[in-house]
Amino acid sequence: MSKEQTIPFQKGHDLEFPCTHCGKDVTFSVFELDSTQGKLQCTHCEQNYLFNDPKLLHQLRLFENLCRQIHASEEILSNTSIGINVGSHAVEIPFKLLLTRFNSRLKLQMGKDEVIIAFRLEPQQMPVKK
Repeated sequence: MSKEQTIPFQKGHDLEFPCTHCGKDVTFSVFELDSTQGKLQCTHCEQNYLFNDPKLLHQLRLFENLCRQIHASEEILSNTSIGINVGSHAVEIPFKLLLTRFNSRLKLQMGKDEVIIAFRLEPQQMPVKK
Protein backbone atom coordinates (compact mmCIF):
# COMPACT_ATOMS: atom_id res chain seq x y z
CA MET A 1 0.00 0.00 0.00
CA SER A 2 1.38 3.40 -0.89
CA LYS A 3 1.95 6.10 1.66
CA GLU A 4 0.54 9.60 1.11
CA GLN A 5 2.42 12.64 2.34
CA THR A 6 1.15 16.21 2.22
CA ILE A 7 3.81 18.90 1.96
CA PRO A 8 3.20 22.17 3.83
CA PHE A 9 1.76 25.09 1.84
CA GLN A 10 4.14 26.72 -0.64
CA LYS A 11 3.77 30.03 -2.45
CA GLY A 12 5.19 30.63 -5.90
CA HIS A 13 6.25 28.51 -8.83
CA ASP A 14 9.25 26.92 -7.09
CA LEU A 15 7.86 23.76 -5.52
CA GLU A 16 9.55 21.37 -3.13
CA PHE A 17 9.21 17.72 -2.22
CA PRO A 18 11.26 15.69 0.26
CA CYS A 19 14.10 13.65 -1.22
CA THR A 20 13.35 9.95 -0.89
CA HIS A 21 17.01 9.35 -0.05
CA CYS A 22 18.02 12.09 2.44
CA GLY A 23 14.67 13.71 3.28
CA LYS A 24 15.82 17.26 2.46
CA ASP A 25 13.93 19.46 0.01
CA VAL A 26 14.24 19.00 -3.76
CA THR A 27 13.14 22.23 -5.45
CA PHE A 28 11.70 22.42 -8.97
CA SER A 29 9.47 24.61 -11.11
CA VAL A 30 6.74 23.28 -13.40
CA PHE A 31 7.76 26.11 -15.74
CA GLU A 32 11.31 24.80 -16.11
CA LEU A 33 10.75 21.05 -16.53
CA ASP A 34 11.12 21.24 -20.32
CA SER A 35 14.49 22.99 -20.03
CA THR A 36 15.75 20.32 -17.61
CA GLN A 37 14.18 17.52 -19.68
CA GLY A 38 12.37 16.39 -16.53
CA LYS A 39 15.64 15.71 -14.71
CA LEU A 40 15.93 16.83 -11.12
CA GLN A 41 18.69 16.31 -8.60
CA CYS A 42 18.75 16.70 -4.84
CA THR A 43 21.35 19.37 -4.12
CA HIS A 44 22.09 17.74 -0.76
CA CYS A 45 22.78 14.08 -1.62
CA GLU A 46 22.71 14.18 -5.46
CA GLN A 47 19.84 11.68 -5.69
CA ASN A 48 18.49 11.87 -9.25
CA TYR A 49 14.83 12.11 -10.24
CA LEU A 50 13.35 11.87 -13.71
CA PHE A 51 9.87 13.09 -14.50
CA ASN A 52 9.30 10.99 -17.59
CA ASP A 53 5.85 9.51 -17.07
CA PRO A 54 3.84 10.71 -20.12
CA LYS A 55 0.64 11.16 -18.10
CA LEU A 56 2.41 13.20 -15.40
CA LEU A 57 4.21 15.36 -17.97
CA HIS A 58 0.95 15.94 -19.84
CA GLN A 59 -0.77 17.03 -16.63
CA LEU A 60 2.15 19.32 -15.69
CA ARG A 61 2.06 20.93 -19.16
CA LEU A 62 -1.69 21.46 -18.90
CA PHE A 63 -1.16 23.02 -15.48
CA GLU A 64 1.60 25.27 -16.83
CA ASN A 65 -0.64 26.37 -19.72
CA LEU A 66 -3.53 27.06 -17.35
CA CYS A 67 -1.33 29.24 -15.12
CA ARG A 68 0.01 31.15 -18.12
CA GLN A 69 -3.51 31.67 -19.50
CA ILE A 70 -4.75 32.98 -16.17
CA HIS A 71 -1.81 35.39 -16.13
CA ALA A 72 -2.48 36.47 -19.74
CA SER A 73 -6.16 37.01 -18.91
CA GLU A 74 -5.48 39.06 -15.79
CA GLU A 75 -6.89 42.24 -17.37
CA ILE A 76 -10.31 40.73 -18.05
CA LEU A 77 -10.33 38.69 -14.85
CA SER A 78 -10.01 41.97 -12.91
CA ASN A 79 -13.51 42.82 -14.13
CA THR A 80 -15.01 39.36 -13.63
CA SER A 81 -16.73 38.01 -10.53
CA ILE A 82 -18.33 34.81 -9.34
CA GLY A 83 -21.85 35.15 -7.94
CA ILE A 84 -23.05 32.98 -5.10
CA ASN A 85 -26.75 33.02 -4.26
CA VAL A 86 -27.94 31.70 -0.91
CA GLY A 87 -31.66 32.21 -0.57
CA SER A 88 -32.38 35.87 -1.12
CA HIS A 89 -28.75 36.88 -0.49
CA ALA A 90 -26.25 37.28 -3.32
CA VAL A 91 -22.51 37.65 -2.91
CA GLU A 92 -20.16 38.70 -5.73
CA ILE A 93 -16.57 37.54 -5.34
CA PRO A 94 -14.00 39.10 -7.70
CA PHE A 95 -12.44 36.32 -9.76
CA LYS A 96 -8.96 37.78 -9.23
CA LEU A 97 -9.43 37.54 -5.46
CA LEU A 98 -10.74 34.01 -5.82
CA LEU A 99 -7.62 32.94 -7.71
CA THR A 100 -5.27 34.27 -5.05
CA ARG A 101 -7.15 32.64 -2.17
CA PHE A 102 -7.58 29.10 -3.44
CA ASN A 103 -4.80 26.69 -2.68
CA SER A 104 -3.99 24.22 -5.43
CA ARG A 105 -2.69 20.73 -4.87
CA LEU A 106 -0.24 18.93 -7.11
CA LYS A 107 -0.05 15.15 -6.64
CA LEU A 108 3.18 13.41 -7.58
CA GLN A 109 3.86 9.69 -7.51
CA MET A 110 7.36 9.19 -6.03
CA GLY A 111 8.06 5.47 -6.29
CA LYS A 112 5.48 3.83 -4.05
CA ASP A 113 4.62 7.06 -2.24
CA GLU A 114 2.25 9.80 -3.30
CA VAL A 115 3.43 13.32 -2.51
CA ILE A 116 0.87 16.14 -2.44
CA ILE A 117 2.23 19.67 -2.77
CA ALA A 118 -0.15 22.44 -1.71
CA PHE A 119 0.70 25.77 -3.31
CA ARG A 120 -0.62 29.12 -4.45
CA LEU A 121 0.56 30.80 -7.63
CA GLU A 122 -0.12 34.50 -7.81
CA PRO A 123 0.07 36.55 -11.05
CA GLN A 124 3.14 38.58 -10.08
CA GLN A 125 5.04 35.32 -9.52
CA MET A 126 4.69 34.08 -13.09
CA PRO A 127 7.98 33.65 -14.92
CA VAL A 128 8.21 35.13 -18.40
CA LYS A 129 7.95 32.43 -21.08
CA LYS A 130 11.12 32.26 -23.17
